[in-house]
Amino acid sequence: MRWLCLALLGALLSLPAKSCVWRMGIETSFAPYIMQQGDSWRGLNVDLLSALATEMGCQLEFIHSPWLRALKLMEQGQLDVVTHLTYNPERSRQFAFIGPHHQEVIYLVGIPQAFPGLSDLSALKRSGTPGIIALLNGAYYGDELDSILNDAKNRTRFVFIRGNEDKQALLLNGRVHGVLEDIAAYHYWKKRASLPTADYQPLFQVFQSPVYFGFNLNTFNAQQLEALAAAWQKLYDNGSLLQVMQPYQLDEYQFSLPAPQPRLAPQLR
Repeated sequence: MRWLCLALLGALLSLPAKSCVWRMGIETSFAPYIMQQGDSWRGLNVDLLSALATEMGCQLEFIHSPWLRALKLMEQGQLDVVTHLTYNPERSRQFAFIGPHHQEVIYLVGIPQAFPGLSDLSALKRSGTPGIIALLNGAYYGDELDSILNDAKNRTRFVFIRGNEDKQALLLNGRVHGVLEDIAAYHYWKKRASLPTADYQPLFQVFQSPVYFGFNLNTFNAQQLEALAAAWQKLYDNGSLLQVMQPYQLDEYQFSLPAPQPRLAPQLR
């Protein structure tokens, strides 16, 4: 009997451990943060999250989902993590915020002649604009823009788009006059598409905020989230995250890494 127990114990120990897989919601493309290369995915957000997953002994599974659908899948427990998530109190009921991984700066990018006399959001709220602006459906661009979008008169000048590539295509095809765009994404987009700078320019800053990896409070418990925050802090302290960022630096735009904010990690129920 003793030999049988030992054999069973040996068999159990030889079984592979249950794999740790994070299901990540991912768009078709959002350079330099998310970029598809054949059947694989790269980009700054992907590489930073991969570094965190490796530190935790986990792997990433990429699930194609436009931004608004990704938020719905998170709510249903079918995704574990999204990237580029701006903090607000409402979202903290669903997400734990790990990072931040980037300081996002949103600009109105477009055709200058379509927005005469428009230099900030206050002017847009006060006077409106003849130009039409595309923005990502479900994205958060700050309370000031929210107040503009809640005004029926001004809301008609905005078009809500399901994905970043569609948003850029509308501008290039003349369907809209401007887009709300991350300034780093603009520089990558301009470089890759050889955009004529005289036609499409950053006109003014709309919103600035750190952005985070949003982990699903329905699929991660308190201990796991504390471990995630500690692992991100470790990678930040030992310089691993800066090494990941280095290949994405441009002469036109230099990424910086905000200090971790662990107080945003355990937004638990």
